[in-house]
Amino acid sequence: MQAWLMSKELWMLVDNDEPCPDNSDKDLKLKWKKRAQKAAGELFLSVEQDQKSHFHGILSDPVRIWTTLRNVHMSKKPGARFNAYDSLFSIRKQQNKSLQSLCARIDAAMQNIRGLRPTKFTLKEMDDELHSMALIRSLPDEYKSLSQSLMLINDLNKT
Repeated sequence: MQAWLMSKELWMLVDNDEPCPDNSDKDLKLKWKKRAQKAAGELFLSVEQDQKSHFHGILSDPVRIWTTLRNVHMSKKPGARFNAYDSLFSIRKQQNKSLQSLCARIDAAMQNIRGLRPTKFTLKEMDDELHSMALIRSLPDEYKSLSQSLMLINDLNKT
């Protein structure tokens, strides 16, 4: 979606790098509002029907639409990163696919992991999370409820 919006010269607006101009130039503000509506429309039309419920009350605000979608789908919680790591390490070369295809799938998985990290994510935090995730993953099925609860915690560490 980001690439699509970039090709339409709308990404800077959606990413909030192009704020709405002040009231001094009404023509410029009107052009910006039209582009904002176009961006919001592109976002709305590009998502699945069940995702459109997130847009209630913000349909004409592409920045809030994008932020809402990012928050819903890119939860930067340890549990989301755990699932992303699990997906990464589950990737296998398929018999009928090329090595380039395998590399592209791994690159996409790594991009997903990077997107799930908080802005100032340190190696120590990653080590703590990996330690905790290994402990959680090693639990037998009778601890499934505990495991699922732990995956929802914002700060997953050994303690």
